[in-house]
Amino acid sequence: MKKTSKSLGMDNNISRRDFVGSSLLGAGASLLAMSAPSLFSGNAHALEQRIPLPLKGLGPEWSGPGGMGDYGNANGNTYREVNAGHSIRNRAFRKRLDTAEDSGEEMDLVVVGGGFSGLTAAYNFSKSRPDASVLILDNHAIFGGHAKQNEFEVDGVHLWAPQASEGNVWPIADQKKLGLSVRYWDEFGLPQEFEWQSLRGTNKPLNVPVDRFSPMNIAWERADTGYFFNGATQGRGQWAVNPWKNGFADAPYSNQFKHDLARAELFRQPPKVDDVSAFLDSMTYLEYLTQVVGVSPEYAKHVDMPMAAMGCGLGSDVVSAYTAKGFFQPATAGFDIAKGGRDFTDTVCLASWPGGNCGIARHFVKAMIPDVFPKAKSISDVLNHEVNWSSLDNKDQTVRIRLSSTVVNVVHEGRPHKSDAVQVTYLKDGKLHKLRAKQVIMACEQHVNKYIVQGLPDATYNAMDTFLHAPMLTVNVAVRNWRFMEKLGITAARWDDGFGWWTSLRRQMIIDGKEPMPLDPDKPTVLTLYIPFPIPGLAAADQASAARMQMFSLAFKDIEYKVREQFTKMFGASGFDAKRDIAGITANRWGHAYVVTPPGFHHGKNGKPSASDVIREGFGRIQFAHSELIGEQLWQTAAMEGERAAQQALKY
Repeated sequence: MKKTSKSLGMDNNISRRDFVGSSLLGAGASLLAMSAPSLFSGNAHALEQRIPLPLKGLGPEWSGPGGMGDYGNANGNTYREVNAGHSIRNRAFRKRLDTAEDSGEEMDLVVVGGGFSGLTAAYNFSKSRPDASVLILDNHAIFGGHAKQNEFEVDGVHLWAPQASEGNVWPIADQKKLGLSVRYWDEFGLPQEFEWQSLRGTNKPLNVPVDRFSPMNIAWERADTGYFFNGATQGRGQWAVNPWKNGFADAPYSNQFKHDLARAELFRQPPKVDDVSAFLDSMTYLEYLTQVVGVSPEYAKHVDMPMAAMGCGLGSDVVSAYTAKGFFQPATAGFDIAKGGRDFTDTVCLASWPGGNCGIARHFVKAMIPDVFPKAKSISDVLNHEVNWSSLDNKDQTVRIRLSSTVVNVVHEGRPHKSDAVQVTYLKDGKLHKLRAKQVIMACEQHVNKYIVQGLPDATYNAMDTFLHAPMLTVNVAVRNWRFMEKLGITAARWDDGFGWWTSLRRQMIIDGKEPMPLDPDKPTVLTLYIPFPIPGLAAADQASAARMQMFSLAFKDIEYKVREQFTKMFGASGFDAKRDIAGITANRWGHAYVVTPPGFHHGKNGKPSASDVIREGFGRIQFAHSELIGEQLWQTAAMEGERAAQQALKY
């Protein structure tokens, strides 16, 4: 029997409650309003998606409910950021620059962007020059960039889940060996050891992972994973639980595909080459898999979703094999083993705070603005304390953060290399404002920088123009229980047909001696879906644009219906009832979630420097910092780039 919207619980108020009155305060929507776009549905040809759609006029119903707490008005790129951000791309602000109100402020440093690269840049600059005035301008309603969380209250239980950025490479010793160690973890007094909670409420020895990413494909043994095949048996769904145990005997895969799964997993003898990174950066991961490893294109399609979700943005047909290795994708560990190293997927995990990496971002802000969490004395206090909003932009302190402020224009006063100051114009509360800065660090992605920074040298602009970004949709589903998974004997699920492709449980860290959330099949939890949009067969640029439009075409009600329908297909037979069991759904859209790195991204082509190296040279009093310059968007790589840019700015 076909499920109706009502039977799926679409009439439940709890999932769309609290649009939050303040969400109607658009970041400039009233100033730059244009007609709503006609957003496409389905896999339209990518070239159609490169038409300069205005992408304006979106409202709160498109964003959907943001949940509770400090982040309740900031679930991903909301309609406010999309409206204002695409006004920059469409140059809608240019004719209004002369209306900007001069604040009379002159800062020693303005940082554009409040993500990890921006926070790190401000932290390092301020630490070296304690008396310097530093202002962070961020277009979102709260700092952190992609490091934000969703919060729910379900049956008296407070729940957290990440919006995007999640995971700190763990243990710390492996972080150092991977070249990802940053000193901030120690400076903020964060734990060197962790204990994770125990499972309760079942006699089944379920294997619950401590992070969501590892079991996707690089460490499948860390979870009890069920593979769901829709309509595989007489029109009904079929589960294959822990299929690696029996060689996928219960999965409706071809013999060739099963052979490929084993071959990629056991591949440990790659070709001997002088420069591994240059060798891998000369080809796509698809070319590496099919021509070097010797698996079929069918297998490559199987890894597209996990590799895209874990950090590559898109799939094997466009992403450099070197990037795939950086994210530990199958059949790449042999290069390290051949040099006497080891397969880090055997030990590495991604230790994560309940709401993801926003816990680390909050420590950065507290280090610069102590009054942001005035009574915080422990890690739990920093994670859970309400933000003291009045402390962020206090004129009496040296470091300030100004939120909901979209920078639209950055220009040197006079000739760039002889200029004494930079003029920064930004949009806040529907009005344009401007100020002066002795130094500026653009801690945002290059697709923004190339429009905002005026007078860029051709080489720098052209380098920025090569950067591509893929979208990511993170959906957090608060459920009243997960007994339906326990009955199946699974703690994670994968499916290749329908909406999404993966979700899992996660054991929580013990923080200050307490469990942040329960781990019991009869108690509430949050199931997180990381949904990328790879479209194999299209060129990288077209694929990235088409993927972004595909995500933006989904209003919240579409996402909610698809989630309820998909969960019902998979879990209905084991007792799941969408209307009864789903307590809340939050959608977090990230239009430019991951940088896409085609072959040549890391090493350049034809003997020329990489685009990242060109951009790192800076431009007069303007420096650039973002994790995308490294090609791996982790909080640690963002911190590295932020610190480097701060050191450049400190030379003036």
